[in-house]
Amino acid sequence: MARNRMTSVPADHDEDHDGEAGPEVDTAPDSGGRRWQEGDGEPLPDAMLVPPASPLHVLAAIRRFRPYMHGLYGRLIVGIVLQVVDLVSTVITIALFAYIVDHVLVTGDLAALVRPMIAWVGVTILGAAASYFGEVTTGIVAERMVTRVRDDLYERTQQLAPHVRRKYPSGDLIARHSSDVESTEHLVSSAVVDASLAIISVAVYATAALLVQWELALVAFALAPILAVVSRWFGGVLKRVSRRERVANGKISALVAEGVDNSLAIQADNQGPADRRRVRTQSREWMRARITELKAGELYSQAVGMVELLVMLGVLVIGAWMISTGRTTLGGLIALTGYLGQLYPQIQSLGSLAVSITTATASAERVAQVLDEPIAIGDADIDTDPGAPVPVPSAPPAHTAGGVRVVFDNVGFTYPDSGKRVFDGFSLTIGAGEFVSLVGPSGSGKSTVTHLLLRFYDPDSGRVLIDDTDLSTERLQAVRSHITLLPQRIAVYRGTIADNIGFSCPNASRAEIVTAAQAADAHDFIVGLPDGYDTQLRDAGANLSGGQRQRIAMARAFLRDTPLLILDEPTTGLDAATTERVLEPMLRLARSRTTILITHDEKLAAQAPRIVEMTPYPAASADRLD
Repeated sequence: MARNRMTSVPADHDEDHDGEAGPEVDTAPDSGGRRWQEGDGEPLPDAMLVPPASPLHVLAAIRRFRPYMHGLYGRLIVGIVLQVVDLVSTVITIALFAYIVDHVLVTGDLAALVRPMIAWVGVTILGAAASYFGEVTTGIVAERMVTRVRDDLYERTQQLAPHVRRKYPSGDLIARHSSDVESTEHLVSSAVVDASLAIISVAVYATAALLVQWELALVAFALAPILAVVSRWFGGVLKRVSRRERVANGKISALVAEGVDNSLAIQADNQGPADRRRVRTQSREWMRARITELKAGELYSQAVGMVELLVMLGVLVIGAWMISTGRTTLGGLIALTGYLGQLYPQIQSLGSLAVSITTATASAERVAQVLDEPIAIGDADIDTDPGAPVPVPSAPPAHTAGGVRVVFDNVGFTYPDSGKRVFDGFSLTIGAGEFVSLVGPSGSGKSTVTHLLLRFYDPDSGRVLIDDTDLSTERLQAVRSHITLLPQRIAVYRGTIADNIGFSCPNASRAEIVTAAQAADAHDFIVGLPDGYDTQLRDAGANLSGGQRQRIAMARAFLRDTPLLILDEPTTGLDAATTERVLEPMLRLARSRTTILITHDEKLAAQAPRIVEMTPYPAASADRLD
């Protein structure tokens, strides 16, 4: 069995003046032989290279998102019924107007006007009230579904394994969480309301038209199939242009987010004009896609309008002839045209609905793509009682004095989709309370150690243990409640400084937050701010210096107080003076528990009593023992 060999070398090239040996260094050839970006994950793709979504048919898209309507269909039916009441009130008001024309305006009998006018007012009020409550009810259903889909999409996004997350630019994900989610809702909720009302309306108005004057109604109905043909043809066109528009929208969102995040670097490199040209080029692509979509939609609308005009002209010509021959009355013709005036927009609505549903599938494809992405690790992998409740700890367990023992036992690991080994027979033991530095070139597997400890992934072979417990047998929350990570890029959240320090311990008191800040040497600068601990942090902490953000993160770690601490390049981007300022509280934190320090800084690495030198896999044969 292959095993990593541990050898001791001096931490520094020069021997200490007092003759003491430097800290022990372990050489551990361990990581896979491919060139990785910093972070030991999938190589970062081009910022605009968003993977294409799998096409979905309309029915498949509806089935995919129908579960998000669970428990809402009852309210949806109530909303539809209320809007049908409004529809019936419209039918009645048209009939009342026809009655007034024939029995009041034509005859001049004003006394006959009172009763139909009172009825008209009453029916209109009833219809308005029903319409209001119906629209509000169906609107609430739609918004609830949007919230459910967005919540599920966000949860899935947060659970994506690092190599999967890197496939999606942040701006593109934001577009999927906003406009794409709203368009997806239309497939399953709003479309049900619109289709139901349109079908009922067509049936009601067609029946009313036949009852008023069936000969003219049949003439009008004869041209209706033309609308169906026009709608079907335009549906395919609009789906293609809508898919192109959605992709372009995601690309421009990704570019803008990238430019905003890196605005200072862009200005410093004197690349503002070039960056604007890049954004402008993509913006024009989106504009062209939007204009193409607009043209297709407007052409469809005008084509339907022409069909309606031909029908109405035919009805008026034949109706005028029928009035002249005494076959119908003026009120009857007005009622018929009124019903047809309501009927054809509903037929057009059905056609437009078919088009909008078809085009909304482009958004549904993009949302489903992220929802269907696999997560590397989930609690479903743990063999536990399915009926047992999953605990949601409000705070991590009390700190274990002396820390925990960490063991990598003959671990083999390959990042999914890479096809290359990162670890092969990697073994490493870190004693309880030990402070260890991991050093080595990019791609040597340093961050992979973090990924495996946090169970972003499980090893392909071998075991990762904390205090003799195999992490692959534990729930994610249980594993991560014992670990604090200070990442290379400090996480700063919207809210106050106190909110940020207490982020991972939401039940922490103000006194505990202050104590943690004092331990991190952050208290003095915090109380010097105008609002102290209640100072609002803007734009990822842009109103703080790099050293201040680092001390906020350390205060968060002191408050969390877990037995295992991982420091990932903790001084990156800090100048020498700032590094000196944060070093003392950082080392005090590190030496009070089991700590793994990942760094390229030799001087910082030398602060740990033991250094583990990582080398990319496959290592030279001289560095391995059989």
